[in-house]
Amino acid sequence: MRRRQDSEAYPDVVTGILTVQSYDVYALIDPGSTLSYVTPYVAMEFGIEQEQLHEPFSVSTLVGESIVAVRIYRDCVVTVRGRDTMADLRELRMIDFDVIMGMYWLYSCFAKLDCQTRTVRFEFLNESVIE
Repeated sequence: MRRRQDSEAYPDVVTGILTVQSYDVYALIDPGSTLSYVTPYVAMEFGIEQEQLHEPFSVSTLVGESIVAVRIYRDCVVTVRGRDTMADLRELRMIDFDVIMGMYWLYSCFAKLDCQTRTVRFEFLNESVIE
């Protein structure tokens, strides 16, 4: 997991504002993360039920700490420039980002990350490209 100040040193991530469950959130889009995460401070605003994970797991941070994920918010609506997508967000106590969006979500959105310009292109089938 990356920290906000660390993200600028890595050319393979993008930060920005996404809308999740109708709330604007500060997001790290990280293809180095398989799963997607949300901080509990933001998730409590979603108004959806959390579920306990059948098998909690540890997530390692860049500074060598481990954080245990024990809850998940399923089928969260993530809006990208007016286009709704869905993501399962695991709850993770973090302070630098509201959400971290990983590869499973990027793949489901037909996304391509441009490391040179630090942009993400969403190429949904039969739709205009969203950047």
